[in-house]
Formats: sequence, structure tokens, C-alpha cells
Amino acid sequence: MNKFAKFATILIAGALTVGSLAGCGTSTAKSESSNEILLWGQQTGPDAENAKKTFDAYNATNPKYKVKFVTMKKDTFNAKLATAGRSGKDVPDLAIVASEEVPSWHSQNLLVDWGSSLDGSKVTADAYIPSAWEAGQADGKQYGIPSIIGSWIMYYNKDLVDKYVPGALDDNIVTFDEIEKAGAAAKADGVYSYANSWGFQNYDNLYLQMGGKWLGSNGKISVNNDTSKKVFEEFQKLYKNGWMVPNGEDVTKTFLNGKLVFMPEGSWSLANIKKASFNWGETVVPQWDAKHLVQCSGADQFVIIRSKAARSEEKMKGMVDFMSWMQNNQLEMVRSGANPSSVAMLDNEEYTKMPQSFLLKDENIRKAINIITTPGLSYVNSEIDNRNWDMIEGKADIAQTMDEIQQVAEQKMK
Repeated sequence: MNKFAKFATILIAGALTVGSLAGCGTSTAKSESSNEILLWGQQTGPDAENAKKTFDAYNATNPKYKVKFVTMKKDTFNAKLATAGRSGKDVPDLAIVASEEVPSWHSQNLLVDWGSSLDGSKVTADAYIPSAWEAGQADGKQYGIPSIIGSWIMYYNKDLVDKYVPGALDDNIVTFDEIEKAGAAAKADGVYSYANSWGFQNYDNLYLQMGGKWLGSNGKISVNNDTSKKVFEEFQKLYKNGWMVPNGEDVTKTFLNGKLVFMPEGSWSLANIKKASFNWGETVVPQWDAKHLVQCSGADQFVIIRSKAARSEEKMKGMVDFMSWMQNNQLEMVRSGANPSSVAMLDNEEYTKMPQSFLLKDENIRKAINIITTPGLSYVNSEIDNRNWDMIEGKADIAQTMDEIQQVAEQKMK
């Protein structure tokens, strides 16, 4: 969720917290003695508001265990959750965490698996997008129940596509070859065909599309390889030929000004894109091979936080009932551009009319959704964000830089 600080994160729209929205501040009062499910989140701005509307709607159904939602900034959330989890005191019952964070929280022994509490319930694997459900697993157990899915997709200017690379969207898939053709045709008009507004998102997608593997034969993170070099050589090509928006320029502004054909960006940026005065659309991220689709995404997870005080079976049932209700009631939470994780939402007509719904409505694309939870990859991605432009602009050697990034990741994982 998810820039998965932009998601979790990007969906970062402001500093408003639901603490004030919910009228519950940042209280961490024990909830076992009351009929209450204490839920912590790291949403802000409109995302927090939409989450609050959703949970208020659940409470309006008059369940035995109502949800008390407390949200805070990401750094505060991480610090407080770690402290509470380790002490086992004043812990929330549930927390919403990014999918890539599940392995880390699990490795710190802060999570409790959903286990037998799901037996006989509607909360089953086939009720969710497979990759979203699997993202909540660790060591063969289900530690997370999927919330919403945020994806790094691609927006496009329909008018510019028709002008510079007609037919490119006939199959709803744009390849890097087509981006290069569009760039060559549009350059004389001062129009770009590609943008790199978030380095690691573009890197991760193209790396996997080119057949890259995150783990080496030793089972450890491995990115200092020929595939990484090939990825940045492609980005260099787009940049050196003048087809990529230069570093430092406002990509969204360039797109809205009609000077960018294809813009890889988060599904959470929908509100900004709606300001466009031209015909636009959404599709999957650009693909290296149209026959080998890869669409990286993140799926937030509802996780149970370990507590010294055992939760009653009745309360666990109340938490499962809440998860079951969420399957058909994610509409408010996807208004900012995210997608639901529950397949039941495909029966919601209002959702299926939303532009981002193509990710789930198209079966081939739905199967291509790849939710990354590889331990250690977050360290790689952080370094990619810091150093990708040096490689793209030719200021740093690709192989040497990737080797240094590899070393940083290995050191931080010790």
C-alpha cells in the first residue's frame, strides 16, 4: 500500500491522520476487555478518510466486535508496532502492513498466524487474487489477509499514441520497442515517450520481464548480474536518445501538458491524471515481451500482532467476520486508484467502471500480477532509488554500481 511509502504509502496525499478523523487519536488502550477490534494503519490523507468510511460502514452493521481504527505516519507506525509487538503490551489486534513487510515482521516474531480461526469461514484462498493471498504467507502459514492492491501501471495520452505510434494499443500492451518508435517519431516535436519518476518500480518490472531472478543459487538476494545491466542499458538508450523525460523535470506536469506519450506511474495517482484535458487511458507497465506479461504490485495485509494476553476464540471469530465482510465492501478504499484483493468485488458494477479495474477484469493481466515479498529486496530497491539516475545518465558504471548495491543489501541482511 505501497513510493509503497508513496503507496503505502503513495497514496500519500497529506499529513492528515485518521487519528483525528476517527476521534480516537493514537490511543492504544487494551481492547480485549471491550467488544472492540483495535486496528492500526499507516494511511494518510484521502486514503485514511476512505478507510475510515469503510470501517464505519462495518460498525454500522452492529457487529459484536466493532473496529476502532487508529492511523499514524509510516515511521511512527513502524516504531510503535515494533515496540508494542516486542513487549506484548498495549498492542493492536490487527495492523495493516505492506505486503513486502510481512516477512520482516514475521522474522521478528511479532505476528500470529490466522491458523484454525479461518476454518469454515469465507476467508479462503479462492476468495482473493492468488498473488495477494500468497503475499500474506510465511513458512507455510497464513499471516496476512489481503486488503487492497496498489500497482505500478502506465498512463497514456491516446491522442499522442494515435499520432506517433498508431496501433500500439490494439492489444492493450505497450512494448519497449513501441516506446522507442514513439520516441523517435515524437522527438522533433519536443514530446517524450517514457518517464522514470520512480526508479525501483521501473527496474523491478523490467528486471523480471527480462527473466531476472531475485535469489541466486545460494538462496540469497542476487542483483549484480547481466540482467540488471541489461535493464539499465535499456534505460540509458531511452535517455541518451532524448526519449525519456530528463531527471528533475516534473513528470506528471509534463504528461498533463501533453508532452509525454507514455507515463509509468502508480495506480494511486488517478486523482491527478483525471485533471488531464485530453483523452487518456491506463494499461499495464511497458513490457519487454508482450507474450511474457509481468505486472508488479503490492497488496496490503491485515496481520495479527502478538500479544501477551491471549485473545478469546470469540474475538478471533469477530476478526474473521470483519475480514469476510471486507470481501464485498472495498469500494471506498479503491476510489483513489487501488484495486480490491477480493474477487467478489468483480461483481460490483461501480468498481468495474473504474479505470484501474482493467487489472482484474482481464484474466491474463490478473494472472500477471506479481507481488514481491523477497527478503532483502527492499534494501536493493532503496539503493536503486538513490543511484539509478547516475547509471542512466552515464555518471556511474552499471556493473560496479550494482555490485555495490548487492554488497549494501548483503550487509543490511546480516
